Parts: sequence; structure tokens; C-alpha cells
Amino acid sequence: MSDNVMTDEQYNSQVKAVWRATIYLAILTVVEVSMALFMHGKVSTFVLNSLFVLMTLWKAYFIIGEFMHVKYESRALVMTLGLPLTFLVWAIIAFAHDGNAWLKAFLEVTTP
Repeated sequence: MSDNVMTDEQYNSQVKAVWRATIYLAILTVVEVSMALFMHGKVSTFVLNSLFVLMTLWKAYFIIGEFMHVKYESRALVMTLGLPLTFLVWAIIAFAHDGNAWLKAFLEVTTP
């Protein structure tokens, strides 16, 4: 048999941690939805979209750290996951910007 038996105290601690994380994510989601419903037209689209992106990244960071246990890992592992992700996001933004420039150039050439 396995010696990895969880005590009732450890189990209850883990259950409380999951509920805390669920409530935290639910509150952030309710804030995001409320912003989408009530701030539309009152704040510029750029500001609103920027807030949505920041809150989504905040939630993703929390989920990766808590549920994937990355915040409990060594710094080397975190950097192994974080740096490629940073470069991937940068590449997506760069390619989207470059694609937009190509589209504008194409439309200038083909539009009479």
C-alpha cells in the first residue's frame, strides 16, 4: 500500500484553497462581465479592451500558478515556461502588425 495518505486536516485545507481560488476567479469574471455591460460607450474601446486583456492575463497567471502548481516550482522552471510564452505573445503581436501593414499596402495598390 501507498504511504501517501492525506489527513483530514490536509484534505480540508486543500478543499478550502480550491474554494478560495474559485471565488476569486468568479469575482474577477463578474467584474469583467459588468465592465462589458455597463462601461460600453462610456469609456473608449481601447481602454476597455486593454482592461479586458490585463484582467484575462491576471486570471491566466493565477490559474497557471495555482492549479498547475507553477508558483511552487523553482525559478528555472518558471522561466522555462515564461520566456517562451513572452516571445510567443510578442511574435503574435508583431505578425499581426506586419500583416496589417501588408494589407494597407495591398489596398493602396489595388484601389483605383
